[in-house]
Amino acid sequence: MDQSTIVTKALAGHSEAMRKIESVKTKRFSYDSISTVAAEGGYFLGITGLRGIGKTFLLSQLAKEHAAVYISADDRNLRGVDLYDIIKALSAAGHKKIFIDEIHTKPAWDQDLKTVHDENLAYVAFSGSSAIQLKTLKADLSRRVVLEHLKPASFREWLHIRKGIELPSLTMAKLIKDKTSICRQYGHAHAHLGAYYESGGVLYEAKSQFYKTVVSTIETIAYKDFSAIKDVQQDTVENFFKLLQFIAASDPMELSYSSIGEALGKDKMWVMRFLAQVERTESLKRIYACGVGGKPYRKEAKYYLPFPYRASLCANAGIAPSIGSLREEFFINHVDCCFNPTSASAGADFMVDGTSFEVGGESKDNKQKADHRVLDGLDTTGNRIPLFAIGLLY
Repeated sequence: MDQSTIVTKALAGHSEAMRKIESVKTKRFSYDSISTVAAEGGYFLGITGLRGIGKTFLLSQLAKEHAAVYISADDRNLRGVDLYDIIKALSAAGHKKIFIDEIHTKPAWDQDLKTVHDENLAYVAFSGSSAIQLKTLKADLSRRVVLEHLKPASFREWLHIRKGIELPSLTMAKLIKDKTSICRQYGHAHAHLGAYYESGGVLYEAKSQFYKTVVSTIETIAYKDFSAIKDVQQDTVENFFKLLQFIAASDPMELSYSSIGEALGKDKMWVMRFLAQVERTESLKRIYACGVGGKPYRKEAKYYLPFPYRASLCANAGIAPSIGSLREEFFINHVDCCFNPTSASAGADFMVDGTSFEVGGESKDNKQKADHRVLDGLDTTGNRIPLFAIGLLY
């Protein structure tokens, strides 16, 4: 493909992408900090994150703000054209800022970026849904790139973008101190928890058969992103989906190397390696047992999923998700924590900076003697904290 054709096809794709974002005014909460990296221009910008959480839209908005050309590396009109040749053609035509989505789909993209940087052809910002490939940048490129991680949308951010509800960001200390007034002012958000369980984390519209879209995304991660790991076998790729389906249908405390191995027909060592690989895709979150005196506690992790994977996978299997698991998942997806291994038999008991939190329904008692009980509803009596408010922590 000659240079003129490359430019024409690239700009046609850019124009279409800009048209799609014309009517959207809302932005991700991390937009300004990410945009600052692009504005400074000292390093190329890379945006990583779980597939389907809004990186494409964010990059399109950044391209518009910074007067850059937006292209998708998997655009079928540019298929077979090396990344370097695309950038070189656009640069020669006067386009010195180029923002590239799904960059990992181009062969040798990291080598091409290094050459582009060294030749000072253009400033490049990029995103990719293969968290594995983007996080394993070679050392010579990592010195030229700042990677920004985009999280799935928090409850607060989901309310802002999907529902038009504006709520302040809280710290855990403020939440504990002012929980009563917070519930009085913002308790209306509690009514949206169920919807967040079903479609939160991602920001596209939850239409009929929404779960099928999420399941399709998970399958794409398995067969495109996960299969890109070196030496991964085909049966391992197939077990990726089976693993997430198994986790979605199980309570966290029911899961172990043994139970997972039995479900997948694999031994313990295989399961241990497999879980570490799956975690790299961000499709699985492991919460580890709290240590004592700075030493790790030798106990298996508890396994959770990002939203809305559990609800979607359960809908796909024709079963109802465990509400207890969804509550715990809501907590751990908004808070950096570990779990207390000594009280596992009594229920959920997470530790955050040395403070214990029990998660459950409105009627759950305090047998574990947790410092705080994070429960459904809006009651703040005693050590109760309404669960919805945990979703306002970022």
